[in-house]
Amino acid sequence: MPVRLLAALVTVLALFAARSLAAAPVDGLVAYLNGLDSFVASFTQQRFDEDGELLETAHGDCAIARPGRFRWNYTDPYEQVIVSDGVTLWIYDADLEQVTESVLGEAGAGSPAALLGRETDVAAHYAITPLEPRDGLDWFRLEARDIASDFTAIELGWGEGEVRAMRLTDNLGQVTTLAFADIVRNGAVDLAQFDFEPPPGVDVVRGGMP
Repeated sequence: MPVRLLAALVTVLALFAARSLAAAPVDGLVAYLNGLDSFVASFTQQRFDEDGELLETAHGDCAIARPGRFRWNYTDPYEQVIVSDGVTLWIYDADLEQVTESVLGEAGAGSPAALLGRETDVAAHYAITPLEPRDGLDWFRLEARDIASDFTAIELGWGEGEVRAMRLTDNLGQVTTLAFADIVRNGAVDLAQFDFEPPPGVDVVRGGMP
């Protein structure tokens, strides 16, 4: 997975982990984010270059649980697992038979990683603007106030009481979109899935580990 695609994933998780979106004008969206403890869904992810050409389409399922725990399973067109217990991040590439293990780590106050797993005022780090509805969803644009952010803009699609889509634009003009389905919010989540044990025989590459 390209580094910027992983950064897009962290951004998605950061927004789900956030506890405050007071600047959003829709009460339902605010209540949704403020009350979100877990999120389980299937997803379709697409990545486009700066000219709008499709680079990649991927499918899979995800599980998110506060504080800062997530599991992102890619099943097509490749098998990959990205999982964190809130402290350690593992990326398992089945085809390469390799696991990369690192500390999830700290970052600047305005970065996506800094929002994971703790109460954060999103409005303090993003300028939030309602957009015109499209594709049957209400949309909001979040622009990073921190010039060091990996993303120039994040758009969040809201409909029928759920976060159903996201669109992220990075500093190179590349766009990553996510469409969620089969959403279960605040359901029972097996916390054991956020621990990861490398399969026998795979190479383990450790970076930033004590």
